[in-house]
Amino acid sequence: MNIKRVSVAEGKRSFTQLLKQVEKEGTAVLIFRRNQLAGALLPAEEYERLERLQAYFEALQLSNQLAHLGVSAAELAREAREELEERA
Repeated sequence: MNIKRVSVAEGKRSFTQLLKQVEKEGTAVLIFRRNQLAGALLPAEEYERLERLQAYFEALQLSNQLAHLGVSAAELAREAREELEERA
């Protein structure tokens, strides 16, 4: 993935052009204010990939927490499903 760095001022001035680069070329645009990263424009596919990774890591964290309590994720899912079926 190509990465482009721009200032906030340049980002405001060229937003439409930068967005087209993100969409068509898959370029990530990092936006800086006073040499500090202020934001980023990412291709939609990359954003979706990051969301999936975050969900995966949250599931791993929950699984580890359950393991410390002596409960497996599969056991918890089975019991939750049974409880929902009883309510229906």
